[in-house]
Amino acid sequence: MSFLSKLFNNKNIKELEKINLTLNEQLLNLQKELQEKEILINNYSSLQSKPNTDYSKQWQLMEKNLRNLQEENKVLKDHLINLNKIIPKQQWQYSFLVDLHHFYSTNKFIGIREKLAESGIKYLQEITEDVFSTTLKDDRYVQEGLQKFLDYKRGIIDWDVKTFLLKGDKVTKIYQKSRRFLNILADKNIEFMVDLEAFNFYSLKEYGFSDEDINSFKEKYESYNTERKI
Repeated sequence: MSFLSKLFNNKNIKELEKINLTLNEQLLNLQKELQEKEILINNYSSLQSKPNTDYSKQWQLMEKNLRNLQEENKVLKDHLINLNKIIPKQQWQYSFLVDLHHFYSTNKFIGIREKLAESGIKYLQEITEDVFSTTLKDDRYVQEGLQKFLDYKRGIIDWDVKTFLLKGDKVTKIYQKSRRFLNILADKNIEFMVDLEAFNFYSLKEYGFSDEDINSFKEKYESYNTERKI
């Protein structure tokens, strides 16, 4: 992989993120293609039962393509795991708790989210493998939910989840009631809660904010970190 050789020689985190995003996109495209091929294989099984029809050549071609795709998929996943290891968790400057609804975001995982919440689990980092064989054992999508969790443990993480993990919520969510404050943050290219680390809240006096407003913004930031920052 040309990406991997480039990665080991690049110390720029933003460049690593771009490379990681490209690998994630390739993995998703490959998985989609693999699923399409598997559908073709399943369709072929039904064709085999029809008399006087020779599908041997098509079958051999599809079987060869499927083997190649499976091997490529494995290689790509291995590279993706290696990529995540380049920035191991213990070296991250920040790490935030991830909401269940952010990790299990699709509708099919509603049941999993609800059952986890009922059992007192609120964040991704509170999940253990045991809950899939106990609390979630009867859920229709328990195996898919388990696989998604295991992928996360191995370092295969959706890009939006990884962004949340490293940077926390967007400031637009936390300060959604103060449009003027958000406009100032946007001008300063502050997008995520982690970006407020070096922000001087008292500089807001220059924009006409009162001490009460400033203290409210600052307290909300500190409260967020207390609850969510690991």
